[in-house]
Amino acid sequence: MSIESCRRAAAVSACVFLVAVSALPAHAAGPLKVAVLLPGSAADHGYNADGARAADALKKDLKADVKVIENVSVANQSDVYRQFAASGSDLVIGWGGQFTDGAMQVGQEFPKVKFLVVNSGASNGKNVASLDLDVENWEFIGGWVTAKLSKKGAIGWVGGQCFPATAANMHAVEEGAKYANPKIRVVSTFTGDFEDPIKAQQATQAMIEGGVDALTGNVNNGYFGIFKAARSNGNIPVVTEWIDNHELAPEVIVSSILKGQARFVVEVAKGAADGSFKGAHHQFKLPANWGPVMAKTDKLPKDIYDGSLKLQDDIVKGKVKPAHNEACPK
Repeated sequence: MSIESCRRAAAVSACVFLVAVSALPAHAAGPLKVAVLLPGSAADHGYNADGARAADALKKDLKADVKVIENVSVANQSDVYRQFAASGSDLVIGWGGQFTDGAMQVGQEFPKVKFLVVNSGASNGKNVASLDLDVENWEFIGGWVTAKLSKKGAIGWVGGQCFPATAANMHAVEEGAKYANPKIRVVSTFTGDFEDPIKAQQATQAMIEGGVDALTGNVNNGYFGIFKAARSNGNIPVVTEWIDNHELAPEVIVSSILKGQARFVVEVAKGAADGSFKGAHHQFKLPANWGPVMAKTDKLPKDIYDGSLKLQDDIVKGKVKPAHNEACPK
């Protein structure tokens, strides 16, 4: 349908998108315009905060003009993608695999805009790309540490939604825990919501009542519910993710799995600035120069911290090879 015929058509909404798509240029001179869609608040000091740090890295390393949009509803993701694609963004980043469907849909409507979904495996060979980590390399170590913190031989893992990246997280924690203690019992659950602390607290409380005495997980603002349950049951140790955020709940957070993604996002986003962007999936391993995977705190015993460094070195050198398992529980 041409623009002229579109004007004559009754399908006005389709015309609007055709005109918008036709008017959008490829990246021109000037700063790269980027929108980062976060599923929750960057004040979570975790996954959403990692997205905000990636935005800062894009500003610093690529001199990009970056807008961060917090608390984007998964149900409304297509409309939000559309809004920023139509308003001149060169690159729109969905922060989380839960934003895959919207990117694939809106990517077809705006072929000259680039889309990147973090922690997803999606791509369309054209303008939709994704990136993910070999998350098992980080989470295996986190599971090992969590198991070492357990005195009863039972740990709990609380997740949000299950898709390939989060399933890989869960299975790697279990594998790492069993590497530390073959007899360990690992209790895992998905609450269905990364951001809801009440659901996370309820799930955590049920695990504790079932005998779990060390905790980790893969939620965002939901972690605040885990902290509350851990505190109200005698300060059960918790291992968090993304950054050292033990000041959020110093009485229970013993360590954090340090796996920020800013450097990887910048690497992929460079293609949107220099014209080399491909609608492909980008997978990143644990780099040898990463630094410690586990945060060192006063509550983490030295022997466990030192053991985590040794395990990290073994993984980087290929002496220990955590499995990658994307299967969601049935």
